[in-house]
Amino acid sequence: MVNALKEKIAAKTAIIGFIGMGYIGLSLLDAFGSAGYPLIGYDIDQKKIELLKKKKPYLNFLDHKNLFALMDQKRFKISNDSVVLQEADIIIISVATPLDRYRTPNLTNLRNAFLTISKHLQKNQLIILQSSTFPGTTNEELLPLLEKSGFKIGKDFFLAHVPEVTDIGNPEFSVAAVPKIISGITTACRTLATSLYKQLGCKTVACSSTSIAEAAKLLQNSFRLINISFINEMKILFDHMGLDVWEVIEAASSKPFGFMPFYPGPGVGGSCIPIVPFYLVWKAKATGGQAVMLEQAGHINDLMPTYVFNKMIQGLNLQSKTLNGAKVLVLGVTYKKDVNDLRESPALKLLPLLKNMNAEVFYHDPYVKELSQIEECPGLALKSIELNYEMLALYDAVIILTDHTCYDWDKIVLHSHLVVDTRNVTANVKAKSKIVKA
Repeated sequence: MVNALKEKIAAKTAIIGFIGMGYIGLSLLDAFGSAGYPLIGYDIDQKKIELLKKKKPYLNFLDHKNLFALMDQKRFKISNDSVVLQEADIIIISVATPLDRYRTPNLTNLRNAFLTISKHLQKNQLIILQSSTFPGTTNEELLPLLEKSGFKIGKDFFLAHVPEVTDIGNPEFSVAAVPKIISGITTACRTLATSLYKQLGCKTVACSSTSIAEAAKLLQNSFRLINISFINEMKILFDHMGLDVWEVIEAASSKPFGFMPFYPGPGVGGSCIPIVPFYLVWKAKATGGQAVMLEQAGHINDLMPTYVFNKMIQGLNLQSKTLNGAKVLVLGVTYKKDVNDLRESPALKLLPLLKNMNAEVFYHDPYVKELSQIEECPGLALKSIELNYEMLALYDAVIILTDHTCYDWDKIVLHSHLVVDTRNVTANVKAKSKIVKA
């Protein structure tokens, strides 16, 4: 069985199926499609399936042209009917792993994916869990479910964990450019997964167990959360001292060893940094351990939109204005520049703060035309305004929340009364008296 599937992988005749048509799923589909494999895409979200069938992209930071071409060539089948997964030789699970309001792992998406696979599991299939999750998920949650089929792991079917690692919107780090951490329940499972990802030209890093691979992914993201939260805390500290944290970082970065620069902001978004580390926190508590630094880092990150809010109030006060009734324009609401991704964006915390204080709130974002029906902000209903630099004088404050490359910082400062800069994009702009760093 192992050799038969390995030969299919080498010959690129193995059909690769994906559960989850988000960024990770689509980017991997694109990579494996370019490598010559036939593909299947499955998602319960009918809207995504319909958009793909109509060849309408829904992620601005991923080029869909190759995927659409594969559809035309009948090499990429998409469906919201899970029966299509029975045709796949390899199934990769790439679904969201959110937290609930108490920062407890919400495994609904994962468990639904696991159940779906268990219903359609075929002999000689390789199942790869790619979603970020706590150590033990593959072995303790997925494996027992698949074994109920009566199939024997490592002989009749194969199970691996290859955590997704990506930098959304960064062209320097394609799928092939990022090393893949690879693990399997058995040696045969890991060998098959390794042979698959090597077809993409990826460097592979073998782990002795799926739990090690799961933990490695959480460690990567926890490292970033702690360091970003630390530099945000330093930003607040240096602000009280009258020091510019950006200049401090630049000077500290001159050290050629033992220092790595991280940069402050209004908070972090996406799933990797604000969510994934708390799977490790939860697992620590479940096993009688503690993760005090991680929990505190999350707390600091949560405070950053409030810090921006307070800095804007200070700026208005210096102009003898109050927030009540003030016209406030937020530039950029996505969590990262030049992407249309709103997940965990600091804007979703800042905008309600402004509205609750009776500010007249507006926003502009070229990638998000409307803010409504958002689970985190059920009462939020705004549409992106048309940006006219000369009309910025109509607003009492302009907050730069996301540093999209389309913005002209000189014009923004020139025409505004007050600019609250959370990204240091106005560092080289004149008229410093109008700028409040946040």
